[in-house]
Amino acid sequence: MRIIAGKYKNTPLKTLEGKQITRPTRGIVREALFSSIVIYSDTLFLDLFSGSGAIGIEALSRGAQDVIFNDMNPEAVKIIKANLDKVKENRTVYNLDYRNCLKKKENTQFDYIYCDPPYDFKGYEDIFFDIHRYNNLSDEGIIILEVSKDRNLDDKYLVYHKYKEKHYGANKLLYYRRDSL
Repeated sequence: MRIIAGKYKNTPLKTLEGKQITRPTRGIVREALFSSIVIYSDTLFLDLFSGSGAIGIEALSRGAQDVIFNDMNPEAVKIIKANLDKVKENRTVYNLDYRNCLKKKENTQFDYIYCDPPYDFKGYEDIFFDIHRYNNLSDEGIIILEVSKDRNLDDKYLVYHKYKEKHYGANKLLYYRRDSL
């Protein structure tokens, strides 16, 4: 796997062995994701289920001010840190479950929260609840979920509504933002 664009373009990244451990986001999905959002120099990005860290490093490569990485698997955290070392980025990497990460970052206003949990994950409603509870999303912020193409999620959770859905082979990206006031 390689970084697609930006200052770290073509940098190869390490991934964990075995698809049962992590499921690296394919290049076509990463490219589509970053073509659909805008990264500014003051963008704050949370990669909540980081795996190899490829999504967050792609955001840094494209100019994000900061990315917080999180994965509850200690082996994934080692890979994320090795990949950050490769691009000479010193960033915060947490080894927490997603709930504790969101709580730890209470009142941090992220512009993007990217969530790519295991396909058998059942707590999507809880993700939205905790993001809302801990005030983790800026007013114009976007929550992006990568899920199996067969996973059906609600169009609305609390004050967040789905405004876009894009399919890419075996998976899809779902985009949610706050309801207009």
